[in-house]
Amino acid sequence: MKLVLSIILFFTIGLSNNQLHQSPSFRISTFTKVPDDMMGCGDDCYLSEKDKKQDILICRTDYATASIHINNKSIFLNANENIKHDKNEEIYTSGQYVLRLKMTYKKQVGSEDYDFKGTLTITSGEKILYKQKVIGDGGC
Repeated sequence: MKLVLSIILFFTIGLSNNQLHQSPSFRISTFTKVPDDMMGCGDDCYLSEKDKKQDILICRTDYATASIHINNKSIFLNANENIKHDKNEEIYTSGQYVLRLKMTYKKQVGSEDYDFKGTLTITSGEKILYKQKVIGDGGC
């Protein structure tokens, strides 16, 4: 009986380790430096009010391009109007990822600026790699 349980345990652990090695690692990180060509009009996304005060971003858009950091590497995605989406949702794509920024609440601040709450989702194919509630501000 112990032998059977040992064999089952061995195969279970072996399969688990095998699956972990096959899937690439994915880690999104915050950043503070934004490329000069992305300065100006756009949306800044933060994980918390504290990050917002310290200008620590999880995502930056200039409406044509979105910037995120995956595995400590800057990734740029282009706006994509061809994917069906809601009115308050922005879609950005690269060869590998789709980023969706869905704003669930907007508050006008001044004539051109706004604050928002929303959800940032990053997918690859049908698989959701990252989903996080965010706060942010945007405008020109």
